[in-house]
Amino acid sequence: SIFAGDLVAIYKKYCDSEGWKVIPVSDTLGEMGGYKTCVIQVTGDYVYSKMKYEAGVHRVQRVPQTETQGRVHTSTATVAVMPEVDEVEVVIHPDDIEISTARSSGSGGQNVNKVESAIDLMHKPTGIRIFCQQERSQLQNKATALAL
Repeated sequence: SIFAGDLVAIYKKYCDSEGWKVIPVSDTLGEMGGYKTCVIQVTGDYVYSKMKYEAGVHRVQRVPQTETQGRVHTSTATVAVMPEVDEVEVVIHPDDIEISTARSSGSGGQNVNKVESAIDLMHKPTGIRIFCQQERSQLQNKATALAL
């Protein structure tokens, strides 16, 4: 997970140098730092054409900061690069969507424990499920989930 954190930092720095906008979509922090999972949205000119070859498994061999014996560890991280599809008109009937709320996980203090700000959205005909807890507000999370 430390390696995944390093990869995310590298990609963010590269995106900044290209003038692209980076928007965090979701992440799960690792126990020793870095990420277990991290999803970012990158927008700008020629993003997909420059990033499509980054997709796949990345591997590093090194002695991590957490290693006390000096042994070499091999870490891998999978990178998925997906283009954003063009907007199309899709009709989704409100009866086909099941929306429930949940308490968010992660940092956020007492607000996380008291307020159900996460949205769990399920499209019944396809079984597609979206769980959004990125924002602090239930309305913002609902809008983000419906946009996806």
